Amino acid sequence: MVDQDRIELLKEHSKKDENGEPIIHDDTYDVKDMKAFNEDLQELYSEKMVIEGGDNREMLRTIKAVLKKFEDTEYEGQQSEIYDYLCDQLGVDDEEDENDEKGVDEK
Repeated sequence: MVDQDRIELLKEHSKKDENGEPIIHDDTYDVKDMKAFNEDLQELYSEKMVIEGGDNREMLRTIKAVLKKFEDTEYEGQQSEIYDYLCDQLGVDDEEDENDEKGVDEK
């Protein structure tokens, strides 16, 4: 979804041929205004994405399990920030989720 939006931005900011189609050289769009494209791209990347839990519940559990698996790995800079952000957003350290994954019901 984000990748499709990025491609649309590339098409929007690319030079066009005589048919109004974006010009592509060696699988690369010929962007006419890289500054404007980058500004729009940053805006796209800063948007919050919502993953609905219903159909994606198992995927979210898998992502949490993978993040937990790599919690002892050392990260630096942007990788560290991304890892921390994902753990925070998915509640990797929440006790309730750990019990839920083990099938423990706390009622």
